[in-house]
Amino acid sequence: MSERKIPGNPFRYGREADVLVDRIDELARVVRVGEECGTLFLIGPRRFGKTSILRAAEAKLTDAGKVVLRYDAEAFDDIGSLAAALLAGAVRKYSSALDRAQAVAKKFFVALKPSLTLDPSDGKITVAVGVEPGARLGAVPLFTDVLNGIERLAAEDGRPALVVVDEFQQVVTEAGEKAERQIRAAVQKHRAVSYVFAGSSSRMMTEMIATSNRAFWQLGDQMHLGPIPRPAFGDFLRKGFESAGATIAIGALEHILDLGEDVPYNVQQLASECWVLITDNRRRHLTATLVDEALGRVVSMQHVSYLQRWLLLARAQKQTLRIVSEEPIGFEISAAALRHGLPRTTMQRALEALERQHFLRQDLTGTAAIWRFEDPFIRAWLVTR
Repeated sequence: MSERKIPGNPFRYGREADVLVDRIDELARVVRVGEECGTLFLIGPRRFGKTSILRAAEAKLTDAGKVVLRYDAEAFDDIGSLAAALLAGAVRKYSSALDRAQAVAKKFFVALKPSLTLDPSDGKITVAVGVEPGARLGAVPLFTDVLNGIERLAAEDGRPALVVVDEFQQVVTEAGEKAERQIRAAVQKHRAVSYVFAGSSSRMMTEMIATSNRAFWQLGDQMHLGPIPRPAFGDFLRKGFESAGATIAIGALEHILDLGEDVPYNVQQLASECWVLITDNRRRHLTATLVDEALGRVVSMQHVSYLQRWLLLARAQKQTLRIVSEEPIGFEISAAALRHGLPRTTMQRALEALERQHFLRQDLTGTAAIWRFEDPFIRAWLVTR
């Protein structure tokens, strides 16, 4: 009798997910924005699957014949480079032949002096912008010129476009609040292009759209991405482990979710390591003890990375990070600072610095802001120090 073949590891992390777990409503809302030429601000912490939702929405809209231009602002050195990528993407999506692309570029983006080349190896059209960002007193006017060009192009072509800018807070971080005013002035006039501005900096993104004296106030809808509901996530985990022939002890799945603090990336990472322990060592029972062993392995693999980041922190930041790891989630800052002998203002400044360095994040989904680890496994790593 042949051995039962074990399928591949079902728990994937660190890339855009092929399978979304219980994100039906969120996906439908992004797709609807693309269909109705609206504007949406999608706010979700890192590791929550925001980019995977955007990828799935792009696939659905593309299959329906829509034009989608999706770019991550953090992948570019500056706003000017992001603008050039958007222009190139628009020209390619609306034209397949070089002569047609040249005509499109000259007609709708003439002020940007685009130059086109064709790579003979793959037939890909490359577009470069001839105007230096500095010549237009900054890169934001260049960015809005591209958006206006896409609007004219989509309107004449008859195929509406969806422009998705992930990690959008990077644009405002680079250019300041003036970028908000200039982008709003362009976007609010567009009728053939819809927009999704997504960001992982919850506090910064929320301040942009929820403050009445900011330019993005009431520019569009907002959607805050929360954790995947536990029943759905637990069911997904159960099916994954059962595919390897494992039995599951009571409380084991909840232990994975607790240690990962319901952060989809961390839950999948921990579940993946549990799956490796089960399949490589031919164990057949998922227990809380095995989950703890898997956590130890994950923390050990991340040790060098965690240590390098830790060594760069100031003394007060290290002390504050330890306080967060020891206090219950939702602790009150003044009381915690008093208990640990740290001035409240020092702790507040340290919290904000740790947020900028992506150690901590503010969870704004409840009735009050709560400080959480961006990577929950740092909590376990600190225990080992």
